[in-house]
Order: sequence, then structure tokens, then C-alpha cells
Amino acid sequence: MKNKTSHPERYYYASLICLILLILNFYRTDGWTGDKPFSEFAGRDWQLLAVFLIEEFIIICAMVVFWLLGNNKTKKRTAMFIEQWEKDKYSGIKPGDYDYVWFDFSNKERALILQQGNLFMLYVQKYDDRTGNWESSSSVSVYDSLEAVKKALYYECEFYCEENVENLIEENIENHTKESDDCKVSLQEQIDIAESLKEEVPYKPTSPSVPNQQKAKNDMSRQ
Repeated sequence: MKNKTSHPERYYYASLICLILLILNFYRTDGWTGDKPFSEFAGRDWQLLAVFLIEEFIIICAMVVFWLLGNNKTKKRTAMFIEQWEKDKYSGIKPGDYDYVWFDFSNKERALILQQGNLFMLYVQKYDDRTGNWESSSSVSVYDSLEAVKKALYYECEFYCEENVENLIEENIENHTKESDDCKVSLQEQIDIAESLKEEVPYKPTSPSVPNQQKAKNDMSRQ
């Protein structure tokens, strides 16, 4: 697909140049007037100030015009891309050729799914926005269910679309929740085992108590 509109970037660059000139003009005029306050301005200083204000006004107007032109060109180019995409998205296929046609979120790939009995044949193609043609990115793959096709697109092809993202995200959340619950159960089982061991094996001090130590000292002094 060829871009028939002019590049809007040139207008944004021109607007940026105007901004730089705006700043440079301020410092230039400030240097010419000697960085004096208004109370000390002479006749020539007021003339320079008047020229400065006129130049700043012209530069600001040019900057705004370039910015608006850039936005206008950007909108036109975006509209042209969308229009061309709507023409090219189903190019190369006819109604009834495939049972399912899915497009990824970036509009750069499409998945063509053909059902034959209990089997689903998957073709993945990439879009060339320069030529408007679709090119096969992989060979045909066969799956036994539509859910298997969704998982293969998500995990193997990194193909994310409305048809496979929501279900797989919910499935991942459920699996994560289940794993968390299993960890909680396992931790609770360990706590229960520890509590039961405390009840079965009572605590016995490994060293004599203080009174027993004092009694032993008294016996030794008597001897």
C-alpha cells in the first residue's frame, strides 16, 4: 500500500524549528538591549522591543499553522490506512473458503481456520502494508478442536485476538487461583502436622533447672 499523502512529520519539524527561533529571538533581543529593565530603556531599546514583539507574533503564528497542518495530514493518512486496510483484510479469500477468519490486535496477521469433520486446519498469514498482499508465515497446522487452535495461536504463534485472549486469560487466572489454594492447603497440612507432633512428644528441658543446679553446688561444698 503506497502512501499518497505528504509526510506530516515535516510540518512538525517546521513547528519545532519555529519554537527554537522563538527562544533564540528572545535571547538575541535581550542581548541587544543590554539586559536592562524597562525603566532604563532608551528610544532605540523601545524600537528593538517593538521589532521583537512583531517577530515573536509572526513566529508563533507560523508554529501554530505548521502544527495544524501536521495534524490535518496525520488524520488524512490515518483515514487512508484504515480505508485501505478494510479493502485488503479479506483479499485473496472468498466467502465460504474458511469457517473462521481472525485478525490480531495489530492488524498485521490473520488466522484462517477451515473445519473438515472433527479436524481444524489453521493457516497464519502476515500482511505487507506496502503491497497490500498477504503472505503465509507458517505451514498448515491441524488440531482436533477450536479451543486447541486458540491455544496454539496464543502460546505458539503469539497471535493475540479477541477470540482467544479473553478465554485464555480467564483460564490462567483460574489456574493461578487453584495453585494458590493448593499452596494454602499444603501449608495448613504442615501446620497441622507440627501441632500433632507437639502433642505426641511433650517438651523436656535438656539442662537441669536452677534449683537442681543450686542443690548440686551445696552437696559439693559439704563434701
